[in-house]
Amino acid sequence: MKRLVSVIAVIAIVFALCFSVSASEPTSSFVHEETANGTVTAQLSREMYSAVRVITANSLGLEKSLTGLSDLCCDEDGLTYLLCSDRSIIVVLNKDYTLNKTFSVVDEGGNAVYFEGAQGIYVDQGKLYICDTRQARILVCDLDGKLLETLNKPESSLIPEEFYYQPCKITKNNRGYTYILSLGCYYGALAYSPEGEFLGFYGANTVKASALDTISYLWDRLTQTDAKKSLTVKKLPYSFVDLCLDSKGYMITCTGSVDDDTNGTGQLRKLSPGGDDILYKTSFDGSSVSASSYNFVEEKIIKRFGVNKPQNVIAVDVDEDGFIYALDSRHALIYVYDDECNMICGFGGGEDYLQRLGGFDSVTSLKVNGTDVLVTDYDNFALTVFERTDYGNLITKAQSLYLKGEYDEAAPLWEQVLALNSNSQLAYRGLAMASINNKEYTKALKYAKAGLDYSVYDMAWKVVRNKYISDNFVWLFGLIVLVVGGLIVLSVYAKRKGFVLLKSEKVKIALSTPVHPFNAFDDIRYKNKGSILVACVIVFLYYLGKVFEATGSGFLFTRSDPTTYNTVYTIIGTIGLVVLWSVCNWLICSLFSGKGKLSDVFIVTAYSLIPLTVYTYVRVILSHVLSISGLSIMDGIYTVVLLFTFFILSIAIMTAHEYDFFKFLSTSIVTVLFMILVVFVIFLVGVLLQQVGEFILSLLQEIFYR
Repeated sequence: MKRLVSVIAVIAIVFALCFSVSASEPTSSFVHEETANGTVTAQLSREMYSAVRVITANSLGLEKSLTGLSDLCCDEDGLTYLLCSDRSIIVVLNKDYTLNKTFSVVDEGGNAVYFEGAQGIYVDQGKLYICDTRQARILVCDLDGKLLETLNKPESSLIPEEFYYQPCKITKNNRGYTYILSLGCYYGALAYSPEGEFLGFYGANTVKASALDTISYLWDRLTQTDAKKSLTVKKLPYSFVDLCLDSKGYMITCTGSVDDDTNGTGQLRKLSPGGDDILYKTSFDGSSVSASSYNFVEEKIIKRFGVNKPQNVIAVDVDEDGFIYALDSRHALIYVYDDECNMICGFGGGEDYLQRLGGFDSVTSLKVNGTDVLVTDYDNFALTVFERTDYGNLITKAQSLYLKGEYDEAAPLWEQVLALNSNSQLAYRGLAMASINNKEYTKALKYAKAGLDYSVYDMAWKVVRNKYISDNFVWLFGLIVLVVGGLIVLSVYAKRKGFVLLKSEKVKIALSTPVHPFNAFDDIRYKNKGSILVACVIVFLYYLGKVFEATGSGFLFTRSDPTTYNTVYTIIGTIGLVVLWSVCNWLICSLFSGKGKLSDVFIVTAYSLIPLTVYTYVRVILSHVLSISGLSIMDGIYTVVLLFTFFILSIAIMTAHEYDFFKFLSTSIVTVLFMILVVFVIFLVGVLLQQVGEFILSLLQEIFYR
């Protein structure tokens, strides 16, 4: 009995470990790697930033802790200003993060000015701005704490009556324009002229609406009543939670958590002078998507103790090279992006503050001071300093040169990066562009493939392919003429001699369905010339073609990750779909006087797949020759083939069941709905079995622990 319990306990532990491994998440230093199927995964990487010190009141020699450490800022001289709102003091650190001084704010009469609950601080040209959020004001003082002026809620017709002024962040550009964020304000940032005149709101987020939302809105407008209007819930855009300005004067904003079920999109934006988002993510295939529709954090929600923990970006800053730094408060992770939304690195983490330097408890703010990254920890009254490592300096310098178009200068740096990290996609892409620039197209193909850069690979492939054709045109043209001529001679000879290549009548019927569908399906229905064996072979060839398409296509046409490809899904999408359609259609049509048997439905369905099967193999072959521009042509051909397949299938089902078109259409719709129901039931049973398995696993764990 003891042995049995021991075996069960070991099995339970193994299962628990398996489940814990599957729920992996970003660690202290990681990067996002793109895969061919479009997904993004977090992978361990060499450190680009390293935590070097944690600054507390004790380390600074202060008697009282840094309670209420809600924000910080840095000036041009490298001095750091810490906002300790609970104590209404400012702590100033030198460039080496030693204590410079502390001061409070006093008015003209020498009376202390308190700013408990203040959430923002900013320094500019000898003036310190404190966002006193609770008191709905901004305190402007000199660098010794003398109050110069107080900025209150602007008096303007542009301010809505219901607007509640709670300033939380402030910044100024090099032309003197001031931008203020008000807590919970979805109108955007409040903009002021250099003379202090309120100009209006700037750069608000927009509400994303689907086609269903538009239809619902129009319906509500047509059927609106007073009672219905009183119950209407207006969907508002999410407010900015932080902002900063880059060296060119463009505003970069961040939006916090927007949903409990997803990590959302559009956490970061860069605004033009007109308030439009001009930050774009260029995908590896050359297409672009606005940052408003791009997810800057993890694709999957991190779970802790079985509870979803969506990420919440609360702070943003930018360095002098244009690299954007974003802080996720939920998991205390720092993300670094370049100006094209390429992730440079991620680091941090907040689950083990006491065990590891660089961990956090409750982060509130992030600022960049030269090449250092500073993060405040509210609950631990501490400031953590991250220094850029030699590896980090190497990558940021190389990527800066790459973004400026200086590919040759960046190439030796990328080679050093690869020597330290052979899996760096940024390095491979940088070397691919350098190779293109030096007209080393074969080398560019190798680097672009390793870096999953389809656009650069396409440029190099066009040159390599065209050169190969021009160098070998004579024998390629001769081979084509020889093959075509041979097929013509063979066809004429076979016709004269009466030679028959295919002797099986049933195979001939199957191959004639795309050309003569009416005659072929009539022979299958009334002369019993269909073959289940031939149908099975066709379906298997269709499945095999899909496998080749996913794994054997040319690089430019491959959209599946070989490391995660699972043929089970292909089986379900080909063989499983044909079988499910055949069974469901036969069951439904049996209720509507359908004459076809299950075998008839399966045979004609399989025969209808012949055009699609042929197209699949042709696509695989051409994918090794065509450039990426040929992808749109092949997609257009696929649409035509798909419509032709549906046309053949409609003839097949009408003939098998002796239906007219409208009866075929109605039963097909019911068949599709029935298929969805069957899949739902199968999925439901699978979920129930999983829950039973989890219950048994937890029961075994309880037995083991007791």
